[in-house]
Amino acid sequence: MNKKLWIGIDDTDSKRYGCTTYTGALLIQSLREAGYNVVGYPRLVRLNPNCPYKTRGNAAIAIAVETDKIEPIEDIVIKVIESNSDLQAEGTDPGAVLLFEEPTQSLREYYWHVVRDLSTIEEAEKIAAENNARLLRWKAGRGIIGAIAAIGADLTLDKTYELIAYRKREYWGTIRLIDSESVWEMDKATYPLTFDNIDKETGEIRITPHTPCPVLLGIRGVTPNIVEEAYKILKILEPVEFYVIFETNQATDAHLQLIKIKDVKDSVSAIIDGVVKSKPSFTVGGHVFFKLEDETGEITCAAYEPTKKFRHIIVQLEPGDRVTVYGAVKKKPQGLTLNLEKIHIKSLTELHLVRAPKCSVCGKRMEKIGRAGYMCRKCKVFSSEPEIIKIERGISPGLYEVPASARRHLSKPLALTSNYKHR
Repeated sequence: MNKKLWIGIDDTDSKRYGCTTYTGALLIQSLREAGYNVVGYPRLVRLNPNCPYKTRGNAAIAIAVETDKIEPIEDIVIKVIESNSDLQAEGTDPGAVLLFEEPTQSLREYYWHVVRDLSTIEEAEKIAAENNARLLRWKAGRGIIGAIAAIGADLTLDKTYELIAYRKREYWGTIRLIDSESVWEMDKATYPLTFDNIDKETGEIRITPHTPCPVLLGIRGVTPNIVEEAYKILKILEPVEFYVIFETNQATDAHLQLIKIKDVKDSVSAIIDGVVKSKPSFTVGGHVFFKLEDETGEITCAAYEPTKKFRHIIVQLEPGDRVTVYGAVKKKPQGLTLNLEKIHIKSLTELHLVRAPKCSVCGKRMEKIGRAGYMCRKCKVFSSEPEIIKIERGISPGLYEVPASARRHLSKPLALTSNYKHR
């Protein structure tokens, strides 16, 4: 009787060419041509976006097939990876994992570790051995980390889908030929069931990458049907080799975890509840920085120039405002810094303008006379209290996010939920 065999692959691409999703798509084709039944949708699993070893989006692929023998599938996997990996490039260290039956709880836990933290090859080898997984690796084989995590990916809480269309080889490295007006039409017809198609702030088309990879376009959405429906609206002006619909953890905020400031470390992505400690300000380069504190410490928060109008929300914060911040933590010259992806402004401190009161007789401003109060020298009218005026804030409590062009693959757009909560 056939069993389910999981195949995970990662790190087959380089900055010069290639794409792990394309390698996975070709593997699916090869498996089907060999007569194997691919079960369900293949998985496109984004891992820790802060990983220093990533090529671009840090994606790994997992595919499930029905079989009772692992060796013939292993041969197909080896052939596809060796034929479609940039093995001459530094930092391209492919890995593949083959595992019978459903992932165990330990694999689920390993996925959460890899999507939220950094892992080592040794940790991957250990988890593979505990689960009787077969490892295939080339060069350093760092890809086994993502390959195992992709198999263990826990998509039970949330998931989305992405339709990726691939280019004919002769078009690789050239400008992608898609009618931009049709992208706007597609977005109008399907948003927010499809999302991040366009950066409405800049007008930039977001479904096409800018790298010399095999990907022509990617449409992200909440169901397989909607991404396919959206694809049919597009006017594509070059031949398409084929497309694949992936099940994915993109746009789920899987990378974020609620952390106290004292527990924050480099390369994690955090949710922090705190109070604004310092007045945000623009710096050279157009970046905005401020200090956030909780009962355990303080951290620098940053809204960098690519976040555009989002920065103008951040710069209006004041010391005492209560906020929840979401974003990646990186070690910078100023110390650990959280790169803002979203912010929940929970409450705003009241600002007041304190000034001398007006004379009740002549209407002119009184003068300060030491600690006693204020006096109009002309009318000899005295007041012990200043005039206090409440200053209206230019922002309101609520949720704010960076534009689509600055959004990471894993970041969940606010459009996907009307009741955004901590995960």
